[in-house]
Parts: sequence; structure tokens; C-alpha cells
Amino acid sequence: MTTAGERAATVHALAEQQMREIVRQAEAGYPEEICGIVIGKPGRPETYQVHQVKNVANQHLQKDTTGNDRDARTAYFMDGLEMLGIEKKADEAGLEFVMFYHSHPDHDAYFSAMDRDRALSPSGEPLWPGANYLVVSVRGGRARDWLLRPLDLFRRLLFISGPRARARDARRYVWDDTRQDFVEVAATLPGHGR
Repeated sequence: MTTAGERAATVHALAEQQMREIVRQAEAGYPEEICGIVIGKPGRPETYQVHQVKNVANQHLQKDTTGNDRDARTAYFMDGLEMLGIEKKADEAGLEFVMFYHSHPDHDAYFSAMDRDRALSPSGEPLWPGANYLVVSVRGGRARDWLLRPLDLFRRLLFISGPRARARDARRYVWDDTRQDFVEVAATLPGHGR
């Protein structure tokens, strides 16, 4: 039997086709942030279902922690009715929310203060215990890692291209009960050989 803390630190690995769908949504939604929810049975990726949720940040303008206005270009706000529909579907099928995801257009993939605040209750506990949070960086309409890895640099110096020369960039965050905060864990998006 696992404790609530152990369950909260579970990393939910997505199958490649699920990651490809999130990347497709992120690129299609550029230059605005996209957002969504993955439902399924924790630890069973074959049950995971990716559901994009309408970003209504343009209708619900927000201020970030520094007081700057944020719209759909720099923030997301999930449509509440769509979230309720996904929650109902999950409940009826005996599934759970295993991951929330969103994109960062023309910015790095990171868990911002606003993202963290949105994931926590007023008491500082996760709103969705056990759920992971995935952030995908999209630059110029494409999700990619803009840092050159040693092998990528070697390929470019030799004028060799390959599917890994443009690796996807994403970061995943899980709640750590010991730290009482979200921590980053490895996330790999599929290479599309573009």
C-alpha cells in the first residue's frame, strides 16, 4: 500500500502517440497557449486519453504575480464547462486526471509561479493529488529544444542531419511531499525528423 505522498510523486509516462498529440495541439495553437487534461488509470498508459480544453484566457484576462496582464498568448485558463465534461467522462469510466498540460509559445518550458499557484489549493496542497503537469515549449510554431546537445552539435559540424537534430522540448512536474513543492522530472517528446 502506498501513502498519499508516494502516490502524489508518481510520474505518469505517456505513450509516444499521446505525446505526439500534445505536440500537435501545441503547434496548431501557436501563437497562443493550448491546454488540456490526460485522463486514465494511473500507471496504465494504454488507458490514457488526451483531451484538449479550450483556453479562455482572452475572455478571462489575468494578472501574473508581478501584476502584468496576461492573455492567451502568455497564459492559459481552462474552460470550466469543458473541464466538468472531462471529469464526468472520467468518473463514468472509472478514470482519473493523471496529467494537465499546456504550452509556452516562444518561451522555455518551465513551471511558472502562475502555473504553480493554479495547481495548488489555498492551503498549499495540490488540487489534483497524483496528477503531473507537462509544459511544452513552442517557438516559431514548432515545439523544440533550442539548446544544442553534444551529438546535435557534432552532426551540424559534419553537415549531417538526423531526426534528433531537432529534439522536442518539454518539462514535467510532480508534487514532492517532502519538499512541499513541485519538482521537475525528465520529459521526452518524440522527434518527428523535421
